[in-house]
Amino acid sequence: MKAGSAGSSPDGVTNFSAATQPLRFFLGEVGEAVAYLNTIVVGLDAVENGYKKPAGLKISWNPDDQNAAARKARRFAVEATMQKVCGALKEYIATISNFKRLTVVRERWSGKTTSAEKTTDVAEFLLGEDDFLHVGACLTIHWRNRIVHKRSSAKLTAKQENRLRKQKATIKSNFASLDVDRLLDHFEKGRPTLKDISTLISFSIRFVRELDRKLNHVSKLDLDYLLDRYELTSRVEKIERETSPPKRFDSIVRLLKTEAPGLVVSYQDIMIVNVRMAD
Repeated sequence: MKAGSAGSSPDGVTNFSAATQPLRFFLGEVGEAVAYLNTIVVGLDAVENGYKKPAGLKISWNPDDQNAAARKARRFAVEATMQKVCGALKEYIATISNFKRLTVVRERWSGKTTSAEKTTDVAEFLLGEDDFLHVGACLTIHWRNRIVHKRSSAKLTAKQENRLRKQKATIKSNFASLDVDRLLDHFEKGRPTLKDISTLISFSIRFVRELDRKLNHVSKLDLDYLLDRYELTSRVEKIERETSPPKRFDSIVRLLKTEAPGLVVSYQDIMIVNVRMAD
């Protein structure tokens, strides 16, 4: 058993310390967005410093003011990145909220429950009501909504805003000297900066990592759900049908290592527990 350090319990629930597949997906999406944003920022720096369009580049580009054009493009890139990160965050919350242990949270929701409200509910259930990291994640969601829907009045609750302000010293110390008051002012004025989105990304990553640390048990039901969500159920079933029993386990593990490495430890431990129970 390669992941023996993960351990197991007799009730068929596995304990694992590696990142879950939902976290791996989230980090991949966010990492890609950040890489694109950084590349764009580097390119725009060249534009601000007098870059001339090559003759062979067949696009229409002849701004009257290159500096102004670069600043507007940077804001566009920041807003687009915010939307990408927000999408990854919403996907993570949507995925883990279907875990068995979050049933009590999920059952409170209706069709009118917003993404920010779901994020808060999950955060308070797993991390406690004093958590402030999720407030940064919620601010990202609200900011995205204001960008996409010009008439949106999405905003933090008074409780969330107060929680963020009370943590100003901690946030300034741990998030690149971020000024919370300035961040909230930029949000109200609709003026996201590169520092704003960089900080909100850091908030979201730390928040999701904290949630993931709390999700250190996954049941057989959760594993089946994740296999289905990542469109692996039919492929696992095909291996089970067409592979001899001695080779079946290793074949499925190889599939998971390629397609969803965050599920490998869960599958290994649950299968080993099932074997023990059968004996």
